[in-house]
Amino acid sequence: MPHEHSEKITIHPKHQARDRFGKEALQTAHGITEALAEAGVDDDGVVVLRTDGKRHSFAGLEKLIDDALAEEAAAAEEAGPGTP
Repeated sequence: MPHEHSEKITIHPKHQARDRFGKEALQTAHGITEALAEAGVDDDGVVVLRTDGKRHSFAGLEKLIDDALAEEAAAAEEAGPGTP
């Protein structure tokens, strides 16, 4: 049974962007696992963590999200009305 106030709840665009990234990362990992299985290669469970790259502050990460959302909004605006 749907909650009577569920339509009033909005999700902040930054949270949507984070959730979208998480889903894409999981789908990518799953795709890699499937490709390894199809190639007959055993997945040894090794995860590579790159530690020598540039580190972002929380403010820097927030700016990256803001920039991505702005690009997405600009692309939607260029596509015209009625385009999701």
